[in-house]
Amino acid sequence: MYCRRIAHQGRNLPLDKTIDLPHVFERVWDASLLVVQNAKWNATKTDKRTGSLELKIGKDLLTWTETFYVNMARIDDNATRVLIGWIGLSQPFDWGIVRQYIDSFLNRLESTLKDSS
Repeated sequence: MYCRRIAHQGRNLPLDKTIDLPHVFERVWDASLLVVQNAKWNATKTDKRTGSLELKIGKDLLTWTETFYVNMARIDDNATRVLIGWIGLSQPFDWGIVRQYIDSFLNRLESTLKDSS
């Protein structure tokens, strides 16, 4: 019953998130790399031209390594859209951890951008 309830809740919550930031692309890109470095997450792929990152997060004895993608796109000269999502099989027990990593990345990104203003 508990697993069924978790699975039902998970279907109602997205495993990706998009935010628009009032900062130029280059600044958001640099701040994203700083967030990854400071969090000691592994950036397995980076492509500034396309605005994409691939991250491996959570490698320890208690959790699986999770793979995330981050896509950044210029909205205009002074704004950037950031999308972060999860690449993985849909396991109900992973959804809470996945959402925590997504929120953590975006919160750290916004904080880094604010601190560098």
